[in-house]
Amino acid sequence: MSDAPSQARPDPNGDRTLAVVNYVLLLFAVSNGVTALIALVIAFIRRETAPAWLRNHYDFQIRTVIYGIIIFVVGFATIWVLGLGLLIWLIGAVWLVVRTVVGLMRLVDGRTHPDPATYGI
Repeated sequence: MSDAPSQARPDPNGDRTLAVVNYVLLLFAVSNGVTALIALVIAFIRRETAPAWLRNHYDFQIRTVIYGIIIFVVGFATIWVLGLGLLIWLIGAVWLVVRTVVGLMRLVDGRTHPDPATYGI
């Protein structure tokens, strides 16, 4: 038995790397919504073949994009009501960044997300 720390096994399919790329695309979605749609498509395609702990992250990413689209639509619909839409967009942008960073940190640590169906973090 060796006292050396065990090394993480390499991911032959690149699923973990692709999940990290997806989180980065979600971070860019604050300024460019197209990257959120790209992340959504990638998550839908890869979630069926990914290991269970990564499938959890893909589900989390899918829900993040869907909730983000809802926030965008509500903000757009209320933009003419005393600037309420701008406040909704600002809160939504902060929510998206925090949710994405927390998910990315869990992925880098090799942990699954405890509840990908939640609206919160």
